[in-house]
Amino acid sequence: MTKIIPIAITILRLDEKYLLLKRRNPPYENLWSLVGGKVDIGEHIPSAAIREVMEETGATTISGYTLKGIVSERLVSPTGSLQAHFIIFVGDAHIDSFTPSHQEGDMALFTHDQINDMEGKILPSDYEMFKRFNSQSHDNLAYHEAELVQEDGVYHLNYYREVMH
Repeated sequence: MTKIIPIAITILRLDEKYLLLKRRNPPYENLWSLVGGKVDIGEHIPSAAIREVMEETGATTISGYTLKGIVSERLVSPTGSLQAHFIIFVGDAHIDSFTPSHQEGDMALFTHDQINDMEGKILPSDYEMFKRFNSQSHDNLAYHEAELVQEDGVYHLNYYREVMH
């Protein structure tokens, strides 16, 4: 049986650019993604997000962390069988620096326009999260649902939708 895996990811800003990670490991290997990882048992979401950012980027200062939304993301096979289910807590923050390479993958800075042109090179659900949560005001916490289909190492977005609550 597949377990639900809590993940904290963060839209990271450095000056006027955004930091993305090109993943080395499955799932989603060779795709650019937002920075983050699993929430440990007993860990609160902001603490997990900040820990993951510091571990993966080498940043010495993380400021302005804000939780922006929650995404329930399912990864399914082409036949519809569930491979993984992630509950993703999406935040944003500013960092002061980063190390360009980490065991999880290589990192690079991109402008907003560059990310908008990265469709197909960025994890499809992270692309949607960036577009939706990067521009969202801090007034409301949004909840979204996504489903990715993995077929022969390629990930297709079956759906990505905001759920009103």
